[in-house]
Amino acid sequence: MKEALRLRERLRALDPLVPVYNQSTARLMVANGQISAGIAILEPDLSTGERRNVFLAEAYAVNGRFADAADTLLRITTEIDRRSVEDAALLLRSAPRKTDAPEKLPALVADLGFVYAYVGAPERVLEYPEASVKQGILSPVFAVWRPAAAPIRKTARFKALVRNAALVDYWRARGWPDFCRPIGADDFICD
Repeated sequence: MKEALRLRERLRALDPLVPVYNQSTARLMVANGQISAGIAILEPDLSTGERRNVFLAEAYAVNGRFADAADTLLRITTEIDRRSVEDAALLLRSAPRKTDAPEKLPALVADLGFVYAYVGAPERVLEYPEASVKQGILSPVFAVWRPAAAPIRKTARFKALVRNAALVDYWRARGWPDFCRPIGADDFICD
């Protein structure tokens, strides 16, 4: 995550006016604990697209600003199913109160799954990444590196996800990520 952030910061320095570069850099800042810096990049970006608003809502949630997170999601006007956006905003308004029945929470599409981590359903964060890996799409696996996902990285379900995404093989060949390390010949642990 730290290396990815360094690369994103260099890319952003080369072309600071490209919204997607700024948004991705801000997302990595938040994942690396630089929450205020990530928010400072995202807030002035007035786009109402999915990426900016989801990333900013998540940064607000990391900071405990759940009402701001919900309001930011409700500004999404394109790309994501409206019902799912409204459900995610409603759940955020209840945070940090935890649910007694995680399985009864509404299904949240795409990157909105980060909301589950703040309402007592952390393993549900894995639903979208798991479905994406089954389709051969790896980018949603980023969800497991978010700050609120730390408890998820200790589960068997997480281990299955990263194995199915071929990340363990990649790590063994290229080096382990900041939060993970090998244990013995065939296992690993993540913080």
